[in-house]
Amino acid sequence: MVNETDSPSVPALAHGDVHIWWYASPAIAPRVRRRYVDALLRTTLSRYVGIAPQALRFGREQRGRPFLLDVDAAPDFNLSDTDGGTVVAVARGLRVGIDLERLDRQPRVKALAARYFRKEEATEIDALDGDAAQRAFLYAWTAKESSCKATGTGIYGWLDQWGFACDALGGDPDLISAPAEAGPVSCWSHRRIAPSDGYTAVIACKGAIHGTTLLMSDEAHAIAAWAHETYQSG
Repeated sequence: MVNETDSPSVPALAHGDVHIWWYASPAIAPRVRRRYVDALLRTTLSRYVGIAPQALRFGREQRGRPFLLDVDAAPDFNLSDTDGGTVVAVARGLRVGIDLERLDRQPRVKALAARYFRKEEATEIDALDGDAAQRAFLYAWTAKESSCKATGTGIYGWLDQWGFACDALGGDPDLISAPAEAGPVSCWSHRRIAPSDGYTAVIACKGAIHGTTLLMSDEAHAIAAWAHETYQSG
């Protein structure tokens, strides 16, 4: 079960817990969006480590996945950003990946599934009609991309190595197969959440998820204003 709170305070993040912060994004100029998203991430992580957002330092794994420097027992984190919203996942004792998508997206789902998904998954999606095919594709995509982000591989060349049961209803993803370097299927946990109406997201973790909490923040507009001001002055 996902607990919800709109308080800016931070509940305790115990081992095996995942906190998901939802930011409803205002209109952001493309040229400043990266600055805005970086500020959201820093603001979120500063709540957990007691360091000012601007003072946080990051390192990167060999494949580019970021992590916090200069913090003992630092939490793991991941971020996903799409039109209208951003989610930041923060986890203790787990590697976490998250992917967020709008449910009103209308990609060419059958062609994309045939190109990027496992043959069995593409066949199942091809057999569905209209909205069911679109939902099944988006649910599979979020499950796959969040898993790739948890491992740090990126998605290219890896989406078809994660296999999930076909789902057009939006339940927790049912993992069937994983790439060898990810370890056994039994090591993985996936949870689907709806951070806001019209959105779906998946949390993927290597390890058992003990609890998830969805936290709502109203700071996005202030952070967006700061991002625009500093871009223009810098």
